[in-house]
Amino acid sequence: MHIKERLEDFYVEEVLDLHLEDKGEYGYFTLEKRNWTTLKALDAIAQAMNITVKRFAVAGQKDRKGITKQYVSVYGVPEEKIHQVRIKDIRLEFLGYGKKALSLGQLRGNRFRIIARALQKPLREIHSIPNYFDEQRFGGYRPNLHIIGKKILFGDYEEAVKLYLLYPFQGETSDYVSARKWMEEHWGNWQVDKFPRYLYNERKLISYLSIHPKDFKGALQSLPRQLFTMMTQSYQSYLFNVSLSRYLKKNSKTFWESSYPLGNFVFVDMYKDIDWPLVGYKSQLLGEVKDIVEELMKEEGIWYETFHCDISACASEGLTRKAFVKVETFSLGEFKDGVQEVSFFLSKGCYATIVMKALEG
Repeated sequence: MHIKERLEDFYVEEVLDLHLEDKGEYGYFTLEKRNWTTLKALDAIAQAMNITVKRFAVAGQKDRKGITKQYVSVYGVPEEKIHQVRIKDIRLEFLGYGKKALSLGQLRGNRFRIIARALQKPLREIHSIPNYFDEQRFGGYRPNLHIIGKKILFGDYEEAVKLYLLYPFQGETSDYVSARKWMEEHWGNWQVDKFPRYLYNERKLISYLSIHPKDFKGALQSLPRQLFTMMTQSYQSYLFNVSLSRYLKKNSKTFWESSYPLGNFVFVDMYKDIDWPLVGYKSQLLGEVKDIVEELMKEEGIWYETFHCDISACASEGLTRKAFVKVETFSLGEFKDGVQEVSFFLSKGCYATIVMKALEG
């Protein structure tokens, strides 16, 4: 199955709770974009309006590949200025005013329309999925953030830096391969110019180490906070995926599987309103969930207190996530010549790519 083969094959639109008023400090508008990330699009809009990008707020980030429609708030900008923006593949529609900037809490979810190609058979009909984290959570094209996160939890900061700088991945450019191999052969010789400029985070690590050669912990902390904390969160997500898969296999007579870089997703034709742990040092588990998760932790050589990380930003008390999520307003189009359209609504924090993997089983 191929998705996102063409730009028009992937459409996503935010659904959120928004209270509009005739007046207010914040203007609200929809941003429809093609082949832009949210951050790059907001940068371009800010330049067109001659304002700082800090005036904008969104309820969620959207990928570059596809056509996406999302809500944006902007502080202190009149309606006329929003109408005046003209940028290729970006369309703004003014909605009204309000008293607050947008926040993640207002997002209910996303509505998707996806065209799947190169299908061997029609997609199956589903109305719920296990609420797995997909490969984007683990680094996307370089899916090893969870391994780095585990090294950080154990305090092995040098190995974590090595995994970030030296890990090979599919599709890496020739200049990246050259830089990676040079660094592998000259570990400890921190020459930032060996890495191309577009590798911003890699250069940030090396630049820090060129001044503080042995401070690998500090080097990791020099990374953008969102990326840095994502590393240990990715490890929690990995444990979530593996333990939930084992639970479903153990408790289902009929299941099907789909592979991803970290293993296999297990899918079942059922829905249960249960919570599943993202393990931390305060997690208190019971019954079968406790047995499955603790068996996995023993295999991994970790325990609850492992999440008492020396770096406070990476420590986690633990939390829970719904084990299943409903796939609402589900609709399948006609299957013809290996092509089929599907549309559905998903709650925030859930992955449309997991739905697509479940559909193919």
